Amino acid sequence: MLAKRAEAATATPRESGDSFRLLVEDVRDYAIFMLDGAGRVSTWNAGAQRIKGYRAEEIVGQHFSRFYPPEAVAAGRPARLLALAAREGRAEDEGWRIRKDGSRFWANVIITAMRDSDGAVIGFAKVTRDLTERKEVEDALRRSEQTFQLLTESVQDYAIFMLDTEGRVASWNASAERIKGYSAQEILGQHFSTFYPPEDVAQGKPGWELEIAEREGRHEDEGWRVRKDGTRFWANAVINAMRDAHGGLVGFAKVTRDLTQRRRVEQALAQSNQELERFSYSVSHDLRAPLRAINGFAQALVEGHAARLDEEGKRLLSVIRESAKLGGQLIDALLNFSRVGRQALARAPVDLRALAESVVAELRQTQGTVAVEVVLAPLPPASGDRALLRQVLVNLIGNAFKFSANRAHPKVEIGAEQNGSEVAYYVKDNGVGFDMQYADKLFGVFHRLHRPDEFEGTGVGLALAQRIIQRHFGVARPKLRSKIGRRDDSGRAAPPGAQGLRRQTPDTIARLEPGPGRYHRRNGRGCALGPGRVLDALCVQLGGVGAGRTGGTRRP
Repeated sequence: MLAKRAEAATATPRESGDSFRLLVEDVRDYAIFMLDGAGRVSTWNAGAQRIKGYRAEEIVGQHFSRFYPPEAVAAGRPARLLALAAREGRAEDEGWRIRKDGSRFWANVIITAMRDSDGAVIGFAKVTRDLTERKEVEDALRRSEQTFQLLTESVQDYAIFMLDTEGRVASWNASAERIKGYSAQEILGQHFSTFYPPEDVAQGKPGWELEIAEREGRHEDEGWRVRKDGTRFWANAVINAMRDAHGGLVGFAKVTRDLTQRRRVEQALAQSNQELERFSYSVSHDLRAPLRAINGFAQALVEGHAARLDEEGKRLLSVIRESAKLGGQLIDALLNFSRVGRQALARAPVDLRALAESVVAELRQTQGTVAVEVVLAPLPPASGDRALLRQVLVNLIGNAFKFSANRAHPKVEIGAEQNGSEVAYYVKDNGVGFDMQYADKLFGVFHRLHRPDEFEGTGVGLALAQRIIQRHFGVARPKLRSKIGRRDDSGRAAPPGAQGLRRQTPDTIARLEPGPGRYHRRNGRGCALGPGRVLDALCVQLGGVGAGRTGGTRRP
């Protein structure tokens, strides 16, 4: 029995060795092979064949330096690695290696010295792993980091830097140094509360800003910040929480912009607006008093002394009263024009068709016996200030009614043209028209193209409409372009090259094209206002707009 146990025990090491050899030979993710003392390959496994491309009969007996690029062999790198392994027992290296087909791969290599019972080196065990994919990912990440670093360093107007989870500065760009005054060596590792005024620090503002950013992902704030030299600047600051793939907080990205100059301009503008408002009401009061007196005395003359006046005297009194009335209207129009530039916009979805219908119904009540045909096409809803947009329609549709009233069959068309997600609204009529050489005056305050005895008005309506549209969408100044088909009723000649535009009636076609600013052209032709003798069509572009985008309507 003891002999059998001893026999079994002596067999176990041999069986164990065979199992280990089979295990090594079957490994496919690692090249595991032996080198003799001179560095020649003495064993080869399946992983080595897969990674390096050689079969065992091709590579056994060859020096392992053939796996290295020529420049590494010339530099003596293979020999140094063997010497290091012999001296230290182990050598590890990462670098380029060469396959049988000449292609390169990035490898992690471990060489371990093997010794006999006397401690002499009898060979080496070499384990190689192909890390090419990992290196490509690392290189891509490194390039991305370098690109981001170049980006942040090239930004001039924003301080862009990182904070760790505790709020300490972990990176710093050139613009941060310019805005805040600290060099990277001075500020790295310092808490970002350094940038806040003492009263904000005492209230715990830096801390709860980080808490909000961590909880909601982002926090934005405007307020005073402090430079290295102690001076203050008005800043817009955005803090974004940064998380790893598992959602764990790893820090914060902070972007700060110096808005001190903008704040000064806004404060100066607000002060100017307040002074202008006080001045406007003062002038209004001072001008209304004499106008009321003029109108009152003229009315007294009419009521008490009309019998003594001849027809010319009565006519002159009527002129005086109408002039006083017009003066009051001009004052009201100016105040309204000034007020539109200052009041805040109350944006909301607006049903423009319903708004236009109400304006038309109101105008019909004041139009008298004149029957104006109104064609109201479907109008897509828009986004804007309903009260202000109603003023736009009142002025545009009101002008269309007024200037077409003397036609045999006055007609006003209200509609919209849609191009994709953008909508252009228009008002057009078959009224008296205008001479296009004076078109630039249409939107000027008090600029009129007709005499007061022809058509009443203050000359402020279109200027008011333009200002409202500019308040919604930017500072672009619209331009009207007109082509006249034949002579119109006033005998004004058509410009060269415009003959034959329409065959039957003397029509004017106007288009509103974007001027300098943030409007843009559509299909190279601007916003179409359509055919018909256009009196004062204004292509109104309404709707919700995003940052840096204007012009056009986005359907709700």
